[in-house]
Amino acid sequence: MRLADTAVAHSCAVSSASASASGAEQLTSVTRGEVRTMMLYLRKARERAIAIRDRSPGGSYLESVLTRTIDGISLELSQLDYLLTSQPVDPSRNSSTRRMRPAI
Repeated sequence: MRLADTAVAHSCAVSSASASASGAEQLTSVTRGEVRTMMLYLRKARERAIAIRDRSPGGSYLESVLTRTIDGISLELSQLDYLLTSQPVDPSRNSSTRRMRPAI
């Protein structure tokens, strides 16, 4: 996933692989503010999961599920944080620009 900052709308595009068999990429327009809102929601969900896990019996199935959930939310938060701090994709960069010469 990468954020693309457009000069006109100041919106961001999050790129993710689509579920289709063709392997094409699907772009979703998401602003930095919306990403921050998602991060706020995920932080609150993680805090709530931690509070529930702390009240659950040690070694229980619930505790193990909540631990995996908390780890997944933490991973997602770190990825979104990286996305916000990384440089935006240059929209003027042409996809036909090649880094290597074509094979003979």
